[in-house]
Amino acid sequence: MVVMNYKPLQNDKQLYRAISYPYDITPNSFTFIRGESGPFDVLLTKGRHPVIGYGSNQSPHRLRQKYGTDHSAIPVQRGCLADHDVVYSAHFASYGSVPAALRYVKGTSVSVAVNWLDDEQLEIMHGTEWDNYNYAQLTDISLKLQEGTVLTDAYAYLCFTGHIDQNGSPIALAEVAAKNRIFDSFKQIEVLTLVRDRLEPEMGLADFLRENITNNKIRQERTQELMKDAIDGMNTAHRLISYT
Repeated sequence: MVVMNYKPLQNDKQLYRAISYPYDITPNSFTFIRGESGPFDVLLTKGRHPVIGYGSNQSPHRLRQKYGTDHSAIPVQRGCLADHDVVYSAHFASYGSVPAALRYVKGTSVSVAVNWLDDEQLEIMHGTEWDNYNYAQLTDISLKLQEGTVLTDAYAYLCFTGHIDQNGSPIALAEVAAKNRIFDSFKQIEVLTLVRDRLEPEMGLADFLRENITNNKIRQERTQELMKDAIDGMNTAHRLISYT
Protein backbone atom coordinates (compact mmCIF):
# COMPACT_ATOMS: atom_id res chain seq x y z
CA MET A 1 0.00 0.00 0.00
CA VAL A 2 1.26 3.46 -0.92
CA VAL A 3 0.82 6.08 1.77
CA MET A 4 1.07 9.68 0.67
CA ASN A 5 3.10 12.21 2.59
CA TYR A 6 2.28 11.75 6.25
CA LYS A 7 5.06 13.87 7.72
CA PRO A 8 2.48 16.44 8.92
CA LEU A 9 0.94 13.67 11.05
CA GLN A 10 4.27 13.15 12.79
CA ASN A 11 4.50 16.86 13.62
CA ASP A 12 1.06 16.94 15.27
CA LYS A 13 1.11 15.49 18.80
CA GLN A 14 -2.50 14.31 18.68
CA LEU A 15 -2.21 12.68 15.27
CA TYR A 16 1.19 11.20 16.03
CA ARG A 17 -0.34 9.37 18.96
CA ALA A 18 -2.87 7.81 16.59
CA ILE A 19 -0.34 6.56 14.04
CA SER A 20 2.23 5.40 16.63
CA TYR A 21 0.13 2.59 18.11
CA PRO A 22 1.14 0.15 19.64
CA TYR A 23 4.02 2.36 20.82
CA ASP A 24 7.28 1.24 22.44
CA ILE A 25 7.08 -2.54 22.74
CA THR A 26 10.17 -3.60 24.68
CA PRO A 27 11.99 -6.89 23.88
CA ASN A 28 12.59 -7.85 27.52
CA SER A 29 10.61 -8.21 30.73
CA PHE A 30 10.55 -5.16 33.01
CA THR A 31 8.98 -3.72 36.13
CA PHE A 32 6.85 -0.66 35.49
CA ILE A 33 7.46 1.69 38.41
CA ARG A 34 6.93 5.45 38.77
CA GLY A 35 5.96 5.60 35.12
CA GLU A 36 9.22 4.07 33.88
CA SER A 37 10.74 0.68 33.03
CA GLY A 38 12.98 -0.89 35.67
CA PRO A 39 14.60 -4.32 36.11
CA PHE A 40 12.16 -7.22 36.13
CA ASP A 41 11.53 -8.87 39.52
CA VAL A 42 9.72 -12.21 39.26
CA LEU A 43 9.01 -12.17 43.00
CA LEU A 44 6.58 -9.31 42.44
CA THR A 45 4.30 -11.56 40.36
CA LYS A 46 3.17 -13.62 43.36
CA GLY A 47 -0.55 -13.37 44.09
CA ARG A 48 -1.33 -11.21 41.04
CA HIS A 49 -3.54 -11.63 37.97
CA PRO A 50 -1.63 -12.58 34.77
CA VAL A 51 -3.27 -10.39 32.13
CA ILE A 52 -2.01 -10.74 28.56
CA GLY A 53 -1.02 -7.50 26.85
CA TYR A 54 -0.88 -7.99 23.09
CA GLY A 55 -1.33 -4.47 21.70
CA SER A 56 -0.39 -1.22 23.40
CA ASN A 57 -0.72 -2.79 26.87
CA GLN A 58 2.76 -4.18 26.22
CA SER A 59 4.10 -0.65 26.06
CA PRO A 60 5.54 1.37 28.97
CA HIS A 61 4.28 4.48 27.17
CA ARG A 62 0.68 3.25 27.21
CA LEU A 63 0.94 1.97 30.77
CA ARG A 64 2.06 5.46 31.78
CA GLN A 65 -1.06 6.91 30.17
CA LYS A 66 -3.22 4.49 32.16
CA TYR A 67 -1.44 4.47 35.52
CA GLY A 68 0.49 7.72 35.61
CA THR A 69 3.65 7.93 37.71
CA ASP A 70 2.18 7.45 41.19
CA HIS A 71 1.38 3.74 41.33
CA SER A 72 2.60 0.49 42.84
CA ALA A 73 4.99 -1.64 40.80
CA ILE A 74 3.65 -3.66 37.86
CA PRO A 75 5.76 -6.61 36.69
CA VAL A 76 5.54 -6.94 32.89
CA GLN A 77 6.84 -10.27 31.62
CA ARG A 78 7.51 -11.04 27.98
CA GLY A 79 6.31 -14.29 26.51
CA CYS A 80 5.34 -16.20 23.39
CA LEU A 81 1.72 -17.31 23.02
CA ALA A 82 1.23 -20.41 20.88
CA ASP A 83 -1.61 -20.76 18.35
CA HIS A 84 -2.48 -17.06 18.31
CA ASP A 85 -1.82 -13.90 16.36
CA VAL A 86 -2.55 -10.20 16.95
CA VAL A 87 -4.82 -8.60 14.34
CA TYR A 88 -6.67 -5.34 13.88
CA SER A 89 -10.00 -4.92 15.64
CA ALA A 90 -12.92 -3.38 13.74
CA HIS A 91 -13.17 -0.23 15.82
CA PHE A 92 -11.47 3.11 16.39
CA ALA A 93 -9.96 4.07 19.72
CA SER A 94 -10.84 7.47 21.16
CA TYR A 95 -7.26 8.59 20.41
CA GLY A 96 -7.62 7.71 16.72
CA SER A 97 -5.84 4.38 16.32
CA VAL A 98 -7.21 1.08 15.10
CA PRO A 99 -6.47 -1.15 18.12
CA ALA A 100 -5.41 -4.77 18.37
CA ALA A 101 -7.39 -7.96 18.85
CA LEU A 102 -6.18 -11.39 19.90
CA ARG A 103 -7.11 -14.19 17.48
CA TYR A 104 -6.76 -17.95 17.70
CA VAL A 105 -4.62 -19.11 14.77
CA LYS A 106 -3.40 -22.70 14.81
CA GLY A 107 0.35 -22.92 14.21
CA THR A 108 1.18 -19.22 14.70
CA SER A 109 3.05 -18.03 17.79
CA VAL A 110 2.96 -14.38 18.75
CA SER A 111 5.03 -12.20 21.05
CA VAL A 112 3.02 -10.82 23.97
CA ALA A 113 3.53 -9.49 27.48
CA VAL A 114 1.93 -10.51 30.74
CA ASN A 115 0.96 -7.62 32.99
CA TRP A 116 0.87 -9.02 36.52
CA LEU A 117 -1.82 -6.83 38.09
CA ASP A 118 -3.07 -6.55 41.65
CA ASP A 119 -6.78 -6.02 42.29
CA GLU A 120 -6.61 -2.22 42.17
CA GLN A 121 -4.50 -2.18 39.02
CA LEU A 122 -6.89 -4.63 37.36
CA GLU A 123 -9.85 -2.33 38.04
CA ILE A 124 -7.99 0.56 36.42
CA MET A 125 -7.24 -1.61 33.38
CA HIS A 126 -10.89 -2.69 33.16
CA GLY A 127 -11.89 0.96 32.93
CA THR A 128 -9.82 1.38 29.77
CA GLU A 129 -11.04 -1.76 27.97
CA TRP A 130 -14.69 -2.49 28.76
CA ASP A 131 -16.31 -0.64 25.84
CA ASN A 132 -14.90 -2.88 23.08
CA TYR A 133 -13.54 -5.96 24.85
CA ASN A 134 -14.81 -8.78 27.05
CA TYR A 135 -12.62 -9.80 29.97
CA ALA A 136 -11.94 -13.53 29.93
CA GLN A 137 -9.84 -16.30 31.38
CA LEU A 138 -8.11 -18.31 28.65
CA THR A 139 -8.21 -21.86 29.96
CA ASP A 140 -6.16 -23.98 27.55
CA ILE A 141 -3.13 -22.08 26.26
CA SER A 142 0.62 -22.42 26.04
CA LEU A 143 2.27 -19.13 26.99
CA LYS A 144 6.01 -19.53 27.43
CA LEU A 145 7.41 -16.68 29.49
CA GLN A 146 10.85 -15.23 28.83
CA GLU A 147 12.15 -16.49 32.16
CA GLY A 148 11.14 -20.08 31.34
CA THR A 149 7.76 -20.67 32.99
CA VAL A 150 4.84 -21.84 30.84
CA LEU A 151 1.34 -20.61 31.69
CA THR A 152 -1.58 -22.82 30.68
CA ASP A 153 -4.18 -20.25 31.65
CA ALA A 154 -4.16 -16.46 31.83
CA TYR A 155 -6.52 -13.52 31.41
CA ALA A 156 -7.07 -11.37 28.33
CA TYR A 157 -9.39 -8.78 26.84
CA LEU A 158 -11.15 -10.33 23.85
CA CYS A 159 -12.50 -7.98 21.20
CA PHE A 160 -16.23 -8.26 20.44
CA THR A 161 -16.37 -5.85 17.47
CA GLY A 162 -14.86 -8.34 15.01
CA HIS A 163 -11.66 -8.06 13.01
CA ILE A 164 -10.98 -5.87 9.98
CA ASP A 165 -11.34 -7.84 6.75
CA GLN A 166 -8.83 -7.71 3.90
CA ASN A 167 -9.64 -10.08 1.05
CA GLY A 168 -11.40 -12.50 3.38
CA SER A 169 -8.76 -12.56 6.12
CA PRO A 170 -7.82 -10.49 9.16
CA ILE A 171 -4.83 -8.16 9.05
CA ALA A 172 -2.00 -8.74 11.50
CA LEU A 173 -0.13 -5.93 13.28
CA ALA A 174 3.26 -5.56 11.62
CA GLU A 175 4.64 -4.02 14.81
CA VAL A 176 3.94 -7.23 16.79
CA ALA A 177 6.38 -10.07 16.07
CA ALA A 178 5.06 -13.52 15.24
CA LYS A 179 6.33 -16.85 13.92
CA ASN A 180 4.56 -18.76 11.13
CA ARG A 181 2.20 -15.84 10.50
CA ILE A 182 -0.37 -16.62 7.79
CA PHE A 183 -2.04 -13.20 7.49
CA ASP A 184 -0.80 -10.10 5.70
CA SER A 185 0.59 -7.60 8.19
CA PHE A 186 0.12 -3.83 8.07
CA LYS A 187 1.64 -1.04 10.09
CA GLN A 188 -0.78 1.27 11.90
CA ILE A 189 -0.38 4.04 9.32
CA GLU A 190 -1.19 1.56 6.57
CA VAL A 191 -4.36 0.22 8.17
CA LEU A 192 -5.53 3.76 8.96
CA THR A 193 -5.08 4.63 5.30
CA LEU A 194 -6.95 1.47 4.29
CA VAL A 195 -10.01 2.25 6.43
CA ARG A 196 -9.95 5.92 5.42
CA ASP A 197 -10.04 4.79 1.77
CA ARG A 198 -13.05 2.60 2.52
CA LEU A 199 -15.03 5.04 4.64
CA GLU A 200 -14.06 8.54 3.47
CA PRO A 201 -11.99 8.21 0.26
CA GLU A 202 -12.18 11.93 -0.54
CA MET A 203 -10.94 13.05 2.86
CA GLY A 204 -7.32 13.70 3.76
CA LEU A 205 -5.91 11.27 6.33
CA ALA A 206 -5.13 14.02 8.85
CA ASP A 207 -8.71 15.34 8.73
CA PHE A 208 -10.11 11.81 8.95
CA LEU A 209 -8.07 11.05 12.07
CA ARG A 210 -8.83 14.39 13.67
CA GLU A 211 -12.56 13.82 13.28
CA ASN A 212 -12.28 10.37 14.85
CA ILE A 213 -10.43 11.86 17.81
CA THR A 214 -12.60 14.92 18.41
CA ASN A 215 -16.08 13.78 17.37
CA ASN A 216 -17.40 10.82 19.34
CA LYS A 217 -20.55 10.51 17.20
CA ILE A 218 -18.61 10.29 13.94
CA ARG A 219 -16.12 7.85 15.48
CA GLN A 220 -18.93 5.57 16.63
CA GLU A 221 -20.66 5.75 13.24
CA ARG A 222 -17.43 4.81 11.47
CA THR A 223 -16.86 1.97 13.91
CA GLN A 224 -20.33 0.65 13.09
CA GLU A 225 -19.42 0.75 9.39
CA LEU A 226 -16.24 -1.23 10.06
CA MET A 227 -18.20 -3.78 12.07
CA LYS A 228 -20.65 -4.40 9.20
CA ASP A 229 -17.88 -5.95 7.11
CA ALA A 230 -15.81 -7.37 9.96
CA ILE A 231 -14.68 -10.96 10.28
CA ASP A 232 -15.98 -12.65 13.40
CA GLY A 233 -13.44 -13.12 16.15
CA MET A 234 -11.99 -16.57 16.74
CA ASN A 235 -10.97 -17.37 20.31
CA THR A 236 -9.46 -20.29 22.15
CA ALA A 237 -11.31 -21.95 25.02
CA HIS A 238 -12.16 -19.29 27.58
CA ARG A 239 -14.46 -18.24 30.40
CA LEU A 240 -16.00 -14.78 30.31
CA ILE A 241 -15.75 -12.77 33.51
CA SER A 242 -18.09 -9.88 34.30
CA TYR A 243 -16.59 -6.46 34.89
CA THR A 244 -17.14 -5.25 38.44
